Amino acid sequence: MRFAREALGLAVLLVAGVVGAEERPQATFAFIVGVNRSVDADELPLRYADDDAARYQDLFRLLGARTYLLARMDQNTERLHPQAAAETSVPNWGEWQRLVEQLTRDVAQARARNLGTVVYFIYAGHGSVHNGQGYVTLEDRRLTGEDLAKGLIQRVEADQVHLIVDACSSYFLAYGRGPGGQRRPLKGFSEVAQLSEDGRVGLLLSTSSARASHEWEAFQSGVFSHEVRSGLYGAADVDGDGRVSYREIAAFVERANAAIPNERFRPQVHARPPKDGTWLVVLGKAMEHRIEVDGQEAQHLRLEDSRGVRLADFHNASGQRTWLARPIGTGPLYLRRMGDGREYRIDSMPEVVQLAALTPQQARTADRGAEHEAFSLIFSLPYDRQVVDAYDFQAPVLLEAEPARRRPTWRRVAGWSALGLAGASLGGGLWTTLSAREARSGNRATLPHAEAMGQNQRIRTLNHRSTTLYVAGALAAGAGLGMLLWPGAPAEALPVAGPDLAGVQLGGRF
Repeated sequence: MRFAREALGLAVLLVAGVVGAEERPQATFAFIVGVNRSVDADELPLRYADDDAARYQDLFRLLGARTYLLARMDQNTERLHPQAAAETSVPNWGEWQRLVEQLTRDVAQARARNLGTVVYFIYAGHGSVHNGQGYVTLEDRRLTGEDLAKGLIQRVEADQVHLIVDACSSYFLAYGRGPGGQRRPLKGFSEVAQLSEDGRVGLLLSTSSARASHEWEAFQSGVFSHEVRSGLYGAADVDGDGRVSYREIAAFVERANAAIPNERFRPQVHARPPKDGTWLVVLGKAMEHRIEVDGQEAQHLRLEDSRGVRLADFHNASGQRTWLARPIGTGPLYLRRMGDGREYRIDSMPEVVQLAALTPQQARTADRGAEHEAFSLIFSLPYDRQVVDAYDFQAPVLLEAEPARRRPTWRRVAGWSALGLAGASLGGGLWTTLSAREARSGNRATLPHAEAMGQNQRIRTLNHRSTTLYVAGALAAGAGLGMLLWPGAPAEALPVAGPDLAGVQLGGRF
């Protein structure tokens, strides 16, 4: 049995080695942005976007990427991630431009050395819409579609570009929306439509039926981001080939949330691989230090480091083997069984740890109470090959819209009344203008002085009256149109991502 396990583990590395031997040597780059506080003053700050950025840096460094980090870290994150804190830059426009320039130069140098180049853009933070224009934010500027498409993706001439976006207050909807909603083009993000014609680009985008991407204190992270990282550590690699495909990661995240009954708390994922590839990451040498779960029983496991940072969660099905790359240099790791709360201590040696060879101990700490009932169901269902085979990201995904809300009766009555008043006022203004013109065209030179003065006064009165009526009519028309045409619900940014389409639309009800 032990020989079989070791042979299978060796096969994982051999497969990864064969993949690397067949393909051109690659240089990998990860541009990571985490923004807790938006440039928009009315947006409530997030708590864990900086933690997500630091953890993404740890993950992609483990996978061999050169990283570029924009995040303002709070004191707790600085203590937990001192290396990231030392390297990060403030997420403002000036630092964004500087790092994009540096990334562009580094990718060009790699291409000059005949290396394949892969760039990951990872964003955790805020997304919204204003005056018909969708955006994500830095601390001092909104990043529109043109900033993203032209200022980053097209400028960095990499062989492949993968976008992983966990944006608060935004939709990433694949094909359409449910009954009761209408859509219109969203200006400013039209440049992103060029992604659908670019075979280099793959998309892994968060969404939620609550119209927001959630954070959870138990993860100290965005829910979607934690699930994505869990899968990219290797838990989503269902066939053990040393690579995580877009289908595998999408099925992994969907399965993790399938048990949550309330759609508002059930994150969804929209995935579209590049046209010239199906893989999101190649685990490669990261799997030289790994944890192997033999799959004799289905169990939900979570991996933490000695600092208490929750690195990954997964739930293997019975009979489903799981391989998890493990970070080195952070002290012992702890793998907790969520069913009974017992945990395994994993030291730095040996390089390959067989979970079946370890003895579980009583957990060091108890879970804190009052965890959110919905999020506590995450990873409660097992993940295996059947889940991946059943997942189809090519199929249109329809997110049910909220029922259209009718405007109150008083708004309709007041709106039409205001338009009627506007019509009467404008008509009166026109009549007085014509009357003044007629009086002015008369032959006043032959009139006695007193009558001429009276005629001039009448013309001035008519002019004043017509001006007043025009102003009143315009104000009444504006008020009436506002009450009749103002959206019944806030307009929403609808970034579109499908197998053959990428763009953004604005949805609202009028």
